[in-house]
Amino acid sequence: NPQPNRYAQIFGMATFPRINAGLLLILGGLSSAIAQKQNCSTATAAETAKMHAYWCRAMTMDCFATMPAHAFEGFTKGCVESFDGTAIQGITAEQIKRIPGDSFAGWQSNIEYMGPACAGFTEDQAGNMTEYACGAMGIDCFTAMTSDAYAGFTKECVGNWRDNELGGSVTAKDLAKMSSSAVSGLNDHDVSSWGVECAGFRKEQLQEMNDLACVALTPDCLGSISNKTCAGFLDSKSTACQAIYNTCGPNAASPGVLASFVQFPVVMAVVGFGLVPTVGYKYVRKAILMRKYETLP
Repeated sequence: NPQPNRYAQIFGMATFPRINAGLLLILGGLSSAIAQKQNCSTATAAETAKMHAYWCRAMTMDCFATMPAHAFEGFTKGCVESFDGTAIQGITAEQIKRIPGDSFAGWQSNIEYMGPACAGFTEDQAGNMTEYACGAMGIDCFTAMTSDAYAGFTKECVGNWRDNELGGSVTAKDLAKMSSSAVSGLNDHDVSSWGVECAGFRKEQLQEMNDLACVALTPDCLGSISNKTCAGFLDSKSTACQAIYNTCGPNAASPGVLASFVQFPVVMAVVGFGLVPTVGYKYVRKAILMRKYETLP
């Protein structure tokens, strides 16, 4: 006779003490019924490591809320990928930090529903996130994350962050933790609302910043960067970023970011497209995009 199924016990299926595990895996339609009878407080990491996607998808908010943090150490990439978006709102920061780093590659759009629990993100976990998951993170998640988590983000992840989701959520300490490579993934929408946060930039990060991000930096941002750090713009491969140097630093004149462009070839690109350099940032951005487009093979 088959032994009582442990997963049936976890999910509170007392009426099916000897149900065949294989049958449950096949009959995925039982998931919704299972989800209504969950008792996940006794789950262990050894058990969660063997959970099939059906079980992972069936877990509810209440299940996650009662599950011991150590049980999260067993979750696999495939299981995390199957988590229900609404259900993960029951997960805590302490539980999140227990998920193996490589399993974090399983997050998809379901991570959109995670808020305060993002405080549990570790550097290793953030480094394993897919571009798709990175694009699904919301401002509540960014606000909750610790600075250490920012150290793990990759260029590809940063490049897929939602436009304008970072406003007011990133601190100088967060920026200081990011790798230079990750900073090169920032775009104009990411940085256009930053001010004193920019005090966290390091010289080597500014060397890697791209055209669009550089021209979007505000006077408040540039004025928060130390003179020593500003030198990173001079070492940049980007002409647009080099032009920023004259308006960078607490003692620099700030007639506006665009004023410094008159000394550099990037303005020639603007004029070449029949645009007046002083008409506004959006036209400079358009010129840079057009210039990049024309250089494509």
